[in-house]
Amino acid sequence: MTKKFLLIVENDEEIREKLIEELESSTQMVVVPAADGVQAYQKTRNQKFDVILTEFFAPKLSEQQLIAALRETSHNMLTPILIHTKETEEAKIKTRDYQLIDFIQKPSDYETLSKKILELSTIDPKKKKFKIDVDFINPFIDSSMKTLNGLCGVKDIQAEKPYLLADEELAIDISGTLAITSPYFKGSIAISFDDQVYKDIISKMLEENIGEIDLNNQDGAAEIINIIFGQTKAVLNQRGYRLERAIPSVMRGKGHKIYQNTKIPVLLVPFRSNLGKFWIQICVKAI
Repeated sequence: MTKKFLLIVENDEEIREKLIEELESSTQMVVVPAADGVQAYQKTRNQKFDVILTEFFAPKLSEQQLIAALRETSHNMLTPILIHTKETEEAKIKTRDYQLIDFIQKPSDYETLSKKILELSTIDPKKKKFKIDVDFINPFIDSSMKTLNGLCGVKDIQAEKPYLLADEELAIDISGTLAITSPYFKGSIAISFDDQVYKDIISKMLEENIGEIDLNNQDGAAEIINIIFGQTKAVLNQRGYRLERAIPSVMRGKGHKIYQNTKIPVLLVPFRSNLGKFWIQICVKAI
């Protein structure tokens, strides 16, 4: 039988020793102690754990900082973390951007703790079901607005309500596209503009007037989607999505369709701005 490992992060030595004694016996797991967040991070860099039990306000490195650090490691990026705290609601708010986090109210009896730890130790995060929800979509929307505003000087950007694209023909002339893959899904994302809006945006981006879209300036669409993806990837990977690197490309043509004859739903996010409309299209399928 394969041994399972539990990391306990607890500042109080007496409580920590009692937790080790009780949980080793009740869970039959190998328990590794840490007195503070720094010790915990050092241990997780060299060893994979099946579950991490921690107080929220751990000394030297708070649980919030510890989670952020763990989600950047290869060993424990997807390790379930059980937060043992009196401040459950505050802990939930401060860790809402992360996945595979659970909570248990302090104080709690050892039987309840053991049951929850054993439950978490059986989770296979690689088999988690992927779905498109606000936690997945919103980072794309936020990054699109920040990129178009910060990089291209577009103002008054507003995202309209996303919806599934049907048979409608969009008034687009150029799109930057990029494949997105992770262990949980595959698909692509695109940002699309009509001719005039793109020329206005690229003119601001390059700080020179663009008369026509040509080979010298069309790559701006690929650059824009690449920056949007880079910002989004940083956010989603902290949440455990494990997005991989991708190379952007450009599509051109009046009213072109990025997704031809696909059976996968395409989510469309329309945007309005001082320069006109543009669109984000997201098409992903769970693996």
